[in-house]
Amino acid sequence: MILERVDEGSIRAERAEAFHCFWRPELWPRLTSHVTRVRMLEELEGWQRYAMEVEVDGKEYVMETQRIAVPPKTISFQQPKPPAFMRSHTGVWSFEERSSTTKVTIVHRVDVDDQKAVELLGMETVEQARTKIMDNLRKNGMAMITSVDTFLGSQEGRELVRSGIMCVQ
Repeated sequence: MILERVDEGSIRAERAEAFHCFWRPELWPRLTSHVTRVRMLEELEGWQRYAMEVEVDGKEYVMETQRIAVPPKTISFQQPKPPAFMRSHTGVWSFEERSSTTKVTIVHRVDVDDQKAVELLGMETVEQARTKIMDNLRKNGMAMITSVDTFLGSQEGRELVRSGIMCVQ
């Protein structure tokens, strides 16, 4: 079953700064607690492939992600190795500049293997498993948005911006 989830939030920073934090996955273990490790496997201008370890509800998952960027507007992703209960996981992060904030929208599309999801997530019904997956996608996406907002408002984030590291090509 293919499911889609759309969430959005605001970051009190310029679009290029917000985009940079989402494009640089090596920052994520510092920014949010659910990402425990990121290892860049390949990177070209506007394209990345990395392995990421996440912890959700006390369980560890390792996944591989490929991404294409249109800086500083969008990051499209696809996981060739999603969690075992998903056949596929794709999506898009979009960044829209507002007067004093950046609106960030995340769209997830997942093809859920219902039987594996029920079994691996310890749920009683398919509907419970689907709800759990959608809730976790929302929780993790919003955690990233909130964490980037907090980081860019922090001393460390402001120093990163001042250092010029935030420049996007």
